[in-house]
Amino acid sequence: MAAMEHANYALGFNSGLAATCTMMNTLGRGDHLLVVDDVYGGVQKFLRDMLGPHSDVDVTFLDFNKTAEFKKSLKPNTKIVWLESPTNPTLKMFDIKKIAGIVHAYNKDIRVCCDNTFMSPVNCNPLTLGADLVMHSVTKFIGGHSDVIAGCLCMNDRKLYDQLFNNTKLMGTGMSPFNAWLSLRGSKTLEVRMN
Repeated sequence: MAAMEHANYALGFNSGLAATCTMMNTLGRGDHLLVVDDVYGGVQKFLRDMLGPHSDVDVTFLDFNKTAEFKKSLKPNTKIVWLESPTNPTLKMFDIKKIAGIVHAYNKDIRVCCDNTFMSPVNCNPLTLGADLVMHSVTKFIGGHSDVIAGCLCMNDRKLYDQLFNNTKLMGTGMSPFNAWLSLRGSKTLEVRMN
């Protein structure tokens, strides 16, 4: 996955949502999370019903195509900006490079995280567009055979990798060896299938 996403590091998880929750667990009390309003339903439910109410993390949902509103929504305590492009299932598109540029101009330490599940690494590599982290539900196109549930996170930052590796061990969200094998098998035909 790291090679496909032009990343230095990647971690495997037992689902895409497990990957997302492991990343969200880097947030602390009082942090702000800015999320695209059309985020995947499982992520939205997790943020609305669990993370926000139980952790004192400030969660804002917003249409990232509204540039003026987006800029105003960044705060001194914003730690993560989370987007999908295209979104699941409505296929709303966002300019990853533009969003990453706005965020990093405001504060280079805010992590821009992009769910790249629907584009796959064949059609888009968000890290090359300025994102700091890429998430995949490997269950879908990468697995490709409807026989695996898995997820992954790809990044270039060693400090973030170490933090996520530790979170994965503590939370028990890591991918099983057999699912890793199924995911690897699916990845070998990804380009042919996506084309």
